[in-house]
Amino acid sequence: MTYPADLILDWIATYFWPLTRISAMLMVMTVTGARFVTARVRLYLGLAITFAIMPVIPAVPSNIELLSLQGFMITFEQIIIGVAMGTVTQFMIQTFVMLGQIIGMQSSLGFASMVDPANGQNTPLLGQFFMFLATMFFLASDGHLKMLQLVAFSFKSLPIGQGGLTSVDFRELALWFGIMFKVALTMSLSGIIALLTVNLSFGVMTRAAPQLNIFSLGFAFALMVGLLLCWYIVTGLYSHYEIFWEQGQAQICRFIRLDC
Repeated sequence: MTYPADLILDWIATYFWPLTRISAMLMVMTVTGARFVTARVRLYLGLAITFAIMPVIPAVPSNIELLSLQGFMITFEQIIIGVAMGTVTQFMIQTFVMLGQIIGMQSSLGFASMVDPANGQNTPLLGQFFMFLATMFFLASDGHLKMLQLVAFSFKSLPIGQGGLTSVDFRELALWFGIMFKVALTMSLSGIIALLTVNLSFGVMTRAAPQLNIFSLGFAFALMVGLLLCWYIVTGLYSHYEIFWEQGQAQICRFIRLDC
């Protein structure tokens, strides 16, 4: 029995293009896109998901050759779609890292730092703490399952070879940089105001009583106020995460032309 080369390439393309979109999303998405998740694990996970959803996604166009210019353009489109979907989740998690960095700089807790296992960078410990909580929220609220569901639906709303992202979608993705800073500043605004009040109070005390050792006293008091503020912020952190995650899902649905 012989198998023509065209038949083999069509069979490979049937699985290759869905695998490309799914693997691109897993490569960037939070948790699976971290550095402690090896490329082999992501590859096996992408293959497993691809074989699982193949029966429910539309058929891949068979009139397009895999090893052609149009085939390469379709592959590039699948990578862009997957990366755009995963990038939104990264922006969400990095918002909480930025929240910890802002509070840490204001409360003198920023001197404690450690290597972030997710990206290999040296970041403040408080930012690591908030990132850990956000990641747990993402997993506990089945965010990873929701992402898999959305990428499966994307093959129906954005069929392979029949649709891709436009310049408007790229602009909305770029605007998420501003949204990330805006949300982080909003969540940390109460801490910034409280610590600013503390610093102004110690400034008045320094002018009124220069004999006080204001540096040693103020540093310890700022640390204590910073820890209390962290406890206060953590109590309402999930509600902020839930609102932000809904915005992220709405953005991903706009990317893949899906009514959520």
